[in-house]
Amino acid sequence: MSLNSDRIKAIIFDLDDTLYDCSGTLVLKSRKLAAKIISKAIKCSETEALKLQLELEDRLGPKADIFHEIANQYNLPEDFCEEISNTINTLEVEGATLFPDTMASIDELKRIGHKLFLVTFGNREMQEKKIKALGLERVFDKIIITDNPLGKEKCFREILTKYDLEPEQVLCVGDKIKDEIEVGKKLGMHTALMKHGRHYNFYKSEITENAPYTFITKISDLLRDDENQ
Repeated sequence: MSLNSDRIKAIIFDLDDTLYDCSGTLVLKSRKLAAKIISKAIKCSETEALKLQLELEDRLGPKADIFHEIANQYNLPEDFCEEISNTINTLEVEGATLFPDTMASIDELKRIGHKLFLVTFGNREMQEKKIKALGLERVFDKIIITDNPLGKEKCFREILTKYDLEPEQVLCVGDKIKDEIEVGKKLGMHTALMKHGRHYNFYKSEITENAPYTFITKISDLLRDDENQ
């Protein structure tokens, strides 16, 4: 399905690892910040603390609360996780940059006439900092930030209702199969999975090439004039 067709009226984008490389930039920076605290708490080097985090995420998945896992393993005080959370939320995001084709592709999608929405999960202050640093504040018709990991379905439904859209008129684009792609499919939307980042890499062994959604590696793939979307 070509996005130049009349069938798609709106596109809902995820932010992290969809519009920019979160896994390769901010996630790694946050892990290094956390390693400073972990190394002091469990008496190891920062390199070992970083390795511990990466190993836990590889084993438990990107959605796991690895800091609580570490606290439980090492019988650390209750304020350990709070200290890490507060530290990560002070992370500077100026180094974050959009994927090279993102802004040009978004501009073209707007020119074609699509309504564009951004729905992102995370700490509001941190997500707002990212959006501003990436120059996305005025790009979308609506930006929604939710701190509920299960809240994207509610956000998608609100967009459908407020903007008088049918699910089949909407394309959902993201890197997370469980939180975005399957939710979009459940509601009857078209879906496109970004093949990038730690969430995609963790679940990619479960993905088949004949899965009921489009695969993309960059946002400009949405502008391809083909019938496989």
